[in-house]
Amino acid sequence: MGDSTKREIKKSYNSLLMENRVIIYDNIFTKYETEKYRNILKNCPLHYGQKDKIGTKPTGLTSDFADSDDRYSPMLNKILSKIYEKEPLLKNMKLFRTYINLFLPEEIPYFHNDGENTVTCMVYVNPPTDYDEGGETQFILDGEINCVRSIPGRLVIFDGKIEHRATSFRSIPRITLVFKFYI
Repeated sequence: MGDSTKREIKKSYNSLLMENRVIIYDNIFTKYETEKYRNILKNCPLHYGQKDKIGTKPTGLTSDFADSDDRYSPMLNKILSKIYEKEPLLKNMKLFRTYINLFLPEEIPYFHNDGENTVTCMVYVNPPTDYDEGGETQFILDGEINCVRSIPGRLVIFDGKIEHRATSFRSIPRITLVFKFYI
């Protein structure tokens, strides 16, 4: 890839995110599709989570799709096509990780960032909940904590260098499908 192509991709990245911006798309899937994806994802083989920062304990459960078999490919490709439909500039970036985050009730993850030159896309596939159940994603923007509810079928796209964390639900697992892109 030449330097001019890299500059164009970087320009696309900056125009997509406009630094410290969180982009939200609701209802990218029908209720039926979201439920179908949730049922598939909750049966994925999971392992104990990852550390959000050096010196912290791992939280949650996770499952990477890098080495998965082909049974997940149709679902992942369909979800990815919806992401590209909403944000076509992501097609110019390298998808480097696709995985599930599953947090059990009352877990308390740490704030972290996903790195420089990273765009993170999260798709919520949990069941509908009320406000008291919790389960939002928290972002630190301009020194304040801002929250995005984890509504089923919602797509959230943000600059990976924004400090953020998941919060768990009170009584049910919180399932999020994550796609990370790199310039």
